[in-house]
Amino acid sequence: MVSPEAERAREAGDGPGTAGDGGGGTLWRNHDFLRLWAGQALSQAGSQISYVAIPLVAVVTLGASATEMGVLGALVRLPMLGFLLFGVYVDRMRKRPVLIWTDLGRAVVLALVPLLYVMDSLTLGALYAVVFALSLLSVLFQVAYRSYFPSLVPLSHLAEGNGKLQLSESLAQTAGPGAASALLKVMAAPMLILIDVFSYLFSAAAVLLIRRPEARPEPDDETAGSVHRAIWAGFRWVMTQPMIRPLAIASGLYSFFVMGAMQSIYILFLLRGGPDLPPEWVGAVMATGGVGAILGATLSVRTMRRLGLGPTLLWSTVIGNCSLLLVPFASGSVWTAAVMLGASQFVVWACNQVFFVSNMTLVQSITPPRMQARVIGTIYSLGLIPAPLGALGAGLLGDAVGLRFAILVAVVAGAILPILLLVFSPIPGTKEIPAGPRD
Repeated sequence: MVSPEAERAREAGDGPGTAGDGGGGTLWRNHDFLRLWAGQALSQAGSQISYVAIPLVAVVTLGASATEMGVLGALVRLPMLGFLLFGVYVDRMRKRPVLIWTDLGRAVVLALVPLLYVMDSLTLGALYAVVFALSLLSVLFQVAYRSYFPSLVPLSHLAEGNGKLQLSESLAQTAGPGAASALLKVMAAPMLILIDVFSYLFSAAAVLLIRRPEARPEPDDETAGSVHRAIWAGFRWVMTQPMIRPLAIASGLYSFFVMGAMQSIYILFLLRGGPDLPPEWVGAVMATGGVGAILGATLSVRTMRRLGLGPTLLWSTVIGNCSLLLVPFASGSVWTAAVMLGASQFVVWACNQVFFVSNMTLVQSITPPRMQARVIGTIYSLGLIPAPLGALGAGLLGDAVGLRFAILVAVVAGAILPILLLVFSPIPGTKEIPAGPRD
């Protein structure tokens, strides 16, 4: 029997551990983490294939119009409003079963596309239903996944684990679309989705094999039976934490100005706003971001160890955000503009991965386990909900004053405001990962 003192030491990463439980040593000996990682790596690769295949099913197979594609895009994003609500319920249940059932649910839902295609019964309405259900289950999975992961590793390995998970996601985002394009030469788009179906089944099996027992969450008397009080408790916790509050607000600003405003008109700007790139060059410019993401995910933990947590969060924001300024000033020859845009993509995505790993490690390390899902849901909501509003504003501004000026306004605001928030916060002076409650 392990004493309570030894168990607390092992949980903190300070005591001896075995190959299966992840205490001490390296995550390569933590079998439960490796199962979760393997399942996620394959699932993310499959999802990138569906990311390419589903729009092609709509356009090529079903002949969707621009308006119908807009509806499809809206149905993908609408369930993201559920991050706050799902955080409440995930905090009240064991997270491992949620991961398994959402993986199985996504496999079943996606399998309807090739099945209906073979039966010659696939319609745009059916595809809408599949996409909405898939996105809903994916939001639920994401909340459970990010709040379950800290229970599998000691505090001293949180950063390493987040780095590995982010690296596999970056690799999938980079290689997945190319693999899908190659497979489309030998498979119809609806049948290509079967690869993602099997990847979800593999992920469910991998999580099912995790051996570490998961205790049922203790009831939260303060918010029991009240969803809005539970949501408010998570939001209030985020807004009262001096380390988390500036990061959450900065993410909301970045979402509004960069993810929403800038990105919504980015492709149009490349083609008609001044750089005037040939259409076939756009993919090459975007691909540099994938290469940067892989580099950033690879170096994230090493950077944190070298600079410290706070300086890593600050400087990844400063360098990444300032590199956005290359976008509105991209001009000259087509080659010059493409190099400036590609360099911006590379640096932004590299810094984004370093920031994400550091930010998620901080959140997971200091958030009480009973609130992990709600806090993560709150942070995701703040980072996603402002984007559609920013996109609408950018479109109106671009029509009124021109694409280059609209991009300039979005980039300057989206770059400078988050930097100022972090500079005037406790973050720059925080070198070590704070040790929050882990029991």
